[in-house]
Amino acid sequence: MARRLALVTGASAGIGAAFAKVYAERGYDLALTARRADRLEALAADLKARHGATSLIIPADLSDPAAPDAILAAIAAEGRAVDALVNNAGYGLPGTYDKTSWAEQEAFLHVLLMSVCALSHKVLPGMRARRFGRIVNVASLAGHLPGSAGHTLYAAVKSFLIKFSQSLNLENVETGVNVTAVCPG
Repeated sequence: MARRLALVTGASAGIGAAFAKVYAERGYDLALTARRADRLEALAADLKARHGATSLIIPADLSDPAAPDAILAAIAAEGRAVDALVNNAGYGLPGTYDKTSWAEQEAFLHVLLMSVCALSHKVLPGMRARRFGRIVNVASLAGHLPGSAGHTLYAAVKSFLIKFSQSLNLENVETGVNVTAVCPG
């Protein structure tokens, strides 16, 4: 049986790199995406040496609405399918809502919300057909707390990811696909 493939967004550092390591330890190959190819290549080399994991390096900026399709096309071009998806890419956008530009807010929403929904929507049919899949959405404890000044959309998006994960998991209870939100913090 071929090794399963885990797609990890925001894999170049932190939580994303940690998820990549866990999946490699568990025998998965990886599709690693983030903006910085050099960091992805270093991580891939380490995971190959330690765990024998083959990694597809897919530099991408998820603030670009075309990025999810480009990432999945690169994976398909290698004849692979996504068995596990870790939606980890993200960042904080400090400043009050009215003092930041709409372009900054829109990019934030594309990375933390739209790409999560797009990637999940696009990999789910294949996972259901294979009766196996894992989707992990990295949310935050901020999603359980009242909003805070200066990070207007952050808690709102993280709250969405929690509810989205719960609902998507309920829709797939009998399909072999598990969806969860992780709430660091």
